Parts: sequence; structure tokens; C-alpha cells
Amino acid sequence: MSKDNRSWFGIKLTQKQSVSLFALALIGIFILSFMILFTFYPYISMFLFSPYYYNFEYFISMLIIMLPFILVIVAFLIICIYSLIRSRKIAKFYSEVLVTKNFKSTTTIFCPNCGNKRIKAENFCKTCGQE
Repeated sequence: MSKDNRSWFGIKLTQKQSVSLFALALIGIFILSFMILFTFYPYISMFLFSPYYYNFEYFISMLIIMLPFILVIVAFLIICIYSLIRSRKIAKFYSEVLVTKNFKSTTTIFCPNCGNKRIKAENFCKTCGQE
């Protein structure tokens, strides 16, 4: 990975983006942990509530069938945990005094009164005073 303190998989993040990434990673960890729990719950209940009705080969064959699904969930869980740790470090890297810059819109519009160009962020036309 990159050695830059502010990058996540090579993408430079601002403090605001890293906080959003932290929230998304936290939500992802909760969702994936519930998916893993509900994936293994039938197998756990199979041995707890009726251990004599199913043999061990059935349990192993079901795990082999579910293995690709489990591997994908575990891979996403690892990515979410990495994102959680990395976004926390990125947010701490920035100073608390540092304010995230908000850039004004540079969209050009035309004044309906005189037809001159003006920036959308300007409330009034400089030529005629039209709003």
C-alpha cells in the first residue's frame, strides 16, 4: 500500500471523507457479522437441538457448499475492518483546527435582464443589478 498517511488503498482522503468512510465501515461490519451469524446458525442449531438426526458428513458437505459464500463474506469483513482502522488513522492525522475547505460553485449562468455572464454564486448581476 501507499506510505502516505492520508491514503486509503492509494486514494487520498480528506478528514470529512475519512469520517464518512468510518461510518460506512462500521455499518458494513455490523451487516457482515449478522450475515455470518445467520449463515452458521442453522448448523449450530442442528447439533444443539437434534444431534442424532444428522450425520457429520452432511454437516461437512453443507460447509463445503457454502465455502465460497463464507470466503466472500470474510474477505469483505477484513476490508471493512481495515477501512475502519485506516479511516480512524486518517481522521487523527488531520489537525482539529484545520477546517475543510468549501469551494464555491463556478457554474456560469447568463443574466436574464442584460445577457452578461456571471457566476452562479453571485447573487446579483454586476452590470444591471438583477437578482
